[in-house]
Amino acid sequence: VVGIVSETWFPDRSTKDRDTAWAVNARVLSLEPLNLPMRDEPLPLGEASQPKTDVEAARAAVAPDLGIAWNNAPPPLEEWVGREELLLAISRDWTDPERRVTGLIGFGGEGKSSLARQSVDNLLSPPPISGEGLGEGAKPDGVFWWGFYTRPSVDEFFEAALAWMSGGRIDPRKVPSASVRAQIIGAMLGAGRYLFILDGLEVMQHQEGDQYGLLESADLREFLSYFAAPGHQSFCLITSRAPLLDLMDYTTYTHRDVARLLPADGRDLLQAVGVQGPDEALDRVVADWDGHALTLSLLGAYLADRHEGDVAHIGEIPTPTADEPRYERVHRVLRRYDDHLTEAERTFLTLFSAFRMPVEETAFDKVFRVKPEKPGFSEKPGFSAAIAALADAAFAAMVQRLVAYRILRYDPHARTYTTHPLIRNHYAERLEEADQVQAAHQRIKDYYLELAGDTPYHPTLDDLAPLIEAVHHACRAGAYDEADRIRRDCIYQGDRNVLTYQLGAYETALTLMLDFFPGCDASQEPEVSDPYSKRFILNAIGLYLMNLGRLDEVAPFHERKNTIALSAEEWHSASVGYRNLASLYAYLGKLAASADAAREALTLSRRAGNKRDECKSLAFQAWAAYLRGDLDRAGTAFQQAETLEQEVNPDKHYLYSLRGIKRADYLRKMGDAAIARRVTEANLDGWARAYRRPISKSRCHRVLGDLDANAGLHDSARDHYDEALNIARGISKQPVLIEALLARGCWAARLAAKDPKGLRHPSGLDPAFSDLNEALGYAVDGGYRIYEADIRVALAWAHLAAGDPAAARAEAERAQRMSADMGYHWGQVDAAEVLAAM
Repeated sequence: VVGIVSETWFPDRSTKDRDTAWAVNARVLSLEPLNLPMRDEPLPLGEASQPKTDVEAARAAVAPDLGIAWNNAPPPLEEWVGREELLLAISRDWTDPERRVTGLIGFGGEGKSSLARQSVDNLLSPPPISGEGLGEGAKPDGVFWWGFYTRPSVDEFFEAALAWMSGGRIDPRKVPSASVRAQIIGAMLGAGRYLFILDGLEVMQHQEGDQYGLLESADLREFLSYFAAPGHQSFCLITSRAPLLDLMDYTTYTHRDVARLLPADGRDLLQAVGVQGPDEALDRVVADWDGHALTLSLLGAYLADRHEGDVAHIGEIPTPTADEPRYERVHRVLRRYDDHLTEAERTFLTLFSAFRMPVEETAFDKVFRVKPEKPGFSEKPGFSAAIAALADAAFAAMVQRLVAYRILRYDPHARTYTTHPLIRNHYAERLEEADQVQAAHQRIKDYYLELAGDTPYHPTLDDLAPLIEAVHHACRAGAYDEADRIRRDCIYQGDRNVLTYQLGAYETALTLMLDFFPGCDASQEPEVSDPYSKRFILNAIGLYLMNLGRLDEVAPFHERKNTIALSAEEWHSASVGYRNLASLYAYLGKLAASADAAREALTLSRRAGNKRDECKSLAFQAWAAYLRGDLDRAGTAFQQAETLEQEVNPDKHYLYSLRGIKRADYLRKMGDAAIARRVTEANLDGWARAYRRPISKSRCHRVLGDLDANAGLHDSARDHYDEALNIARGISKQPVLIEALLARGCWAARLAAKDPKGLRHPSGLDPAFSDLNEALGYAVDGGYRIYEADIRVALAWAHLAAGDPAAARAEAERAQRMSADMGYHWGQVDAAEVLAAM
């Protein structure tokens, strides 16, 4: 912070000028009455955290002789030139034990992916010139490449990486949580010296706003922090257009800029692709086009093909102006290419741009060379006719020409074709202009459906990949209802919800749902015709965002879903929607809104005449009252809910599932420990274990830990907390993980603060701080303000036990202020208890 806004300008009474303000030096923060500490030096770099898993077991599961998993990496360039200093710097990063992650950051088309590929090839077979400092022992024990341009899925990445590192010993389907997969892979890194390349990571980063450069996925951020942690010798090389701000704090991260080619390197590149002429003329081309590697490669290929490489003809393509956008230069070169490509070549590239994944050769006949008279297509006359008319040899020659032009890339191992994202974007615009978008995507959808075949009953994400592509292309073809049937019947497999409940792929599920909105703009309405499907999609997005810890984005989706349900007088659906809002608002600390939503859910459940809904809604109403300190109302509502529970489920003596856990927490706070224990044990045995509900099982163990801790049964309490946390780490449910970490950390902190000799852990307070700081990170990032207040109270106890009363008071007072703002009764009570103990 360098300045503090002191005044803004209101030109008249109607509004203020958004962009005009006055500021004072930030030094005022150090003066009375604020007295805040100031520093003018950078914050010190720190060490990343270690994986929270059984490290020895993870390393024992690593397969020997991992080999190389290229996963559609770009092929090595035959005409590689230059970048000697960068290549040598990357090699030194690999050999430096203090470096664990290197980011190659630069604009699109600067050659980052090719540079990464050349670096890997150098590490595998060090050349004499750039292998300085590298011996046989420096070669990696295994190489894993992942390109996020062609497979932009965190869930798929973790599934593939885990399967590769374990050699199939660990079935990813048995580890559905992306967070747990990240921890297992992170722990495996110490079993050898492995090289990971994450190419095109910017598609997983925020591209604008205050979060620019930050990773969108908390699980991917967590994984990279394990890579940056000490204690292993593996290495990660990342390419991105955006800076890797999540890694800037770590001592083991190195940022390296990939900028324009040096004049000599640019000249060598032009010559390598067949351009001839005086050095001065070649240097002028490099300077005019700002040394941009992709542009120079395309220019060189154009000159070689059209003018036998004579640089004198470069004037056919006007040089860029000073203020021309960087990527517009690539489009201008490609537009010149378009003038000389045949109709078949232009049509091929236009169709090619509709694919998201690498294009296999099997797609040529089924997508590109479809005869116009083939039944099943309602396409305009002549669509792709120029390609269909080509003989086999002519078609193959055309594809090879496009590879020679540097427009297509061919992977001989996977037998797939890809193109640079900037080139793909150029031809995707042509597809839109050609008014053939739906016909193209219809073909591709049918291709992927045929490729998918029958879906396994217990699929992996790799099994589902063709179906996920089929949904995407069906939506792009305007066949939203067909896409929804594919999603429901083939991917989710009905009520089994395979993608989420079994595979825990919430990032993938969220991306899948966004396809149902025009342009993936979720502010619009989903394009399915069935009102139930509209409600399902909106509700699902809200739930997925909650599971991913993105609470601030959730409310509009539940509200829109409720609006549809109310307009259709679907009272049951609306009641469910308002319960979801009650839960969300409680997490966010909007307790008055939570109480209102619970009240509306109860009203709607009674209007629907649905006693099960009424029971659940009463429990939410009770919880909202409990959080606000209205304990009589909470007790009455819980009792009414339990009476209804026994009426609806005669075999249940108490509330069960989440409503039973909430009641047990209430009873424990009210001093009814015996009843709280009976409710929880019945919940654990009659529901969580019997029906294999890991979420409820974790929470039941957490409540039993709290009860044992209050009773002074600390060994038993620790066992329950450990089990709760072990289960929570294995599922993709962030609130459950936060609760388990908070409970165990708070127990250890309070025990140490009240009886320092009673803390029976060899590491003293370190485990308590570890649990609580991890929980605090999740709570702050996700917006769980109610948990944040509780965690800060627990941290106050930990600081008090550590002999730091100033830090303890700061945390307790902050929790007290937060709780007062939220109207959170127990946060104020618990914070006051710490302050009184001081």
